[in-house]
Amino acid sequence: MNSLVKAQDFFDHLQKENESFRLLASNRQGEDKLLRGRFQKTQIRSGLTVHYSDVTNLCDLHTETEAPPHLGIKLFFQGGVSASIGDKDIPMPQQQSGSGRWLPSATLFHQRESEVFRRRAAIGDRVRKLTIKIFPEWLESGDVLGGSGADALRQFTSTTLAAQSWKPSASLIALAEQVINPAGVETYMSRLYMESRILQIIADAFSQVTNTGHAEPEPHSLSPIERQRLKRAEDLLAIEGPPLSVEALAAEVGVGVNTLQRLFHTAYATTVFHYIRKVKLDQARVALETGKLTIAQAAFDAGYSSAANFATAFRKVFGFSPKDARSK
Repeated sequence: MNSLVKAQDFFDHLQKENESFRLLASNRQGEDKLLRGRFQKTQIRSGLTVHYSDVTNLCDLHTETEAPPHLGIKLFFQGGVSASIGDKDIPMPQQQSGSGRWLPSATLFHQRESEVFRRRAAIGDRVRKLTIKIFPEWLESGDVLGGSGADALRQFTSTTLAAQSWKPSASLIALAEQVINPAGVETYMSRLYMESRILQIIADAFSQVTNTGHAEPEPHSLSPIERQRLKRAEDLLAIEGPPLSVEALAAEVGVGVNTLQRLFHTAYATTVFHYIRKVKLDQARVALETGKLTIAQAAFDAGYSSAANFATAFRKVFGFSPKDARSK
């Protein structure tokens, strides 16, 4: 499901997924649009599904639904909503003051019984998240809870309602991004590719419970001076306007291009160029939705000389066009 979402379409979709879905409060009028963005659900195999969404609320919305027993991993990349399962709040990412950068959050939930999932969002709130749902048949088919090493995990899953939150590492976020956009993978291989990444995410989540995970420095494998240089680069890229070239950014930070590439690859498992493109596209989306820039101006500030190329990249990332963003 992509782009603008009408009220009835939204209700029909969610009630098809779960008949217990309820709308408790909304300031919508008639058939006004509720959300803008992208929804995606994929069943990897029996008992294992993945959901991805990147949506902006176009009205205040308060909903609830009954969530069936399962294990669930929730990775929030960005979010300004309030959500809970049963009596447990779902930790949301935090936004750094000044730079506007979001610090992702991750939580492993277990429900032995059905629990009420509640979500409150205000107009303008944008949420970008990945959810992996693990049902009993998948756990049983792989004998995941077998062996003495799984004692802590068995105890976790024997609790009526349990939650374990942690700060996801850069490598975990990179795996999640590969699940969302399996770029360069043949269609017939995409589900297998996604499953391999999902299994690594599940292993990371389970290690948070069993205490076998290895803590990753922030950012991992970087010295204090390297972290300072990376922070300087991030701050420069957070400034609105046309992006610096990789060479100019390296010069501003006081390192060579190869060193800068290593810093970003170590921290974010990506190149400087792709990091810049993502930051500038995020800035362009905000500028378009708030009416601060025209599409041509947003394309220029995002580093695109062609409006058509900008629109293609924008739609690939957000699931809707720059024109749709301006028509909010």
